[in-house]
Amino acid sequence: MARRFTLIQGGLSEPPSLNPAAEAPRAPLAVDLRGALAVDGEAVAAWRALMTRTGSGDPFQDPDFLLTAAQHQSAGQQIAFALVWHRPASGPNTLHGMLPLRIARPLLARDRAHLWRPPGLPGPAPLIEPERAGAIVAAVRIRLGALARPVELDGDPALLRQDRPPAQAGGHAIRRRGIPPASLLGIRPDGYRPPRVEHVRDPAQVRDAVETFLALDARTARRPIIADPAEAAMVRVVSRLFARRRQISVELARSGGTVVAGTLHLGSGPRAVAWRHAAD
Repeated sequence: MARRFTLIQGGLSEPPSLNPAAEAPRAPLAVDLRGALAVDGEAVAAWRALMTRTGSGDPFQDPDFLLTAAQHQSAGQQIAFALVWHRPASGPNTLHGMLPLRIARPLLARDRAHLWRPPGLPGPAPLIEPERAGAIVAAVRIRLGALARPVELDGDPALLRQDRPPAQAGGHAIRRRGIPPASLLGIRPDGYRPPRVEHVRDPAQVRDAVETFLALDARTARRPIIADPAEAAMVRVVSRLFARRRQISVELARSGGTVVAGTLHLGSGPRAVAWRHAAD
């Protein structure tokens, strides 16, 4: 049998790799589709590790927020989390992407999946490694198409970009223009005292502070949170879970002993965002 040769420009071939692992083909990405209650502790730990690697400090990408929102604010929709893993033959598994999906099953059309946006947020909150975005989307499409009842992923992959506008109080992106202090004019009545602002961060005190906030919201809002049992449960559960990690603070302003304003902040430090706000 004649030996076949490969000609290389210049007559020189590359030296063989000294690292056998470098020659091994990379394992394909594996996709798990799980409901919120099926995302276990291992997956949550890998999810948090992915947030660290991507530099995400967005509390609305945190599993404590998204999994709770899926349980309490799905409004009857089928919500699934596509967890995209690299599972090598040996060594630990690595999570490279998380896509929250809303599965739609129309009667006269093919089932479709859309990126899910929890109520109150300006957009979806997928979490992916940017350099693997194409491979992650392709893997999710293949996994959905291989289901017993195939599902088509809708939406442009560009929607997976991580540059969503920051969410402010009430979950809406708000741009405020400050008034220079020198331009402020006003008349205060005799004996006026500015509200005293209290910041509650101690996990043991957060629960009572949240209930105080909900009472203020019920007194002042057109659509009180406690009027919707699902939303009220979601606020209470998220507050409790974030308090365990000291990732929530409750700001209460009191005037004459009465609470007149309050804000729930998720996250810590400069990346904390105002989640819910109420004022008298």
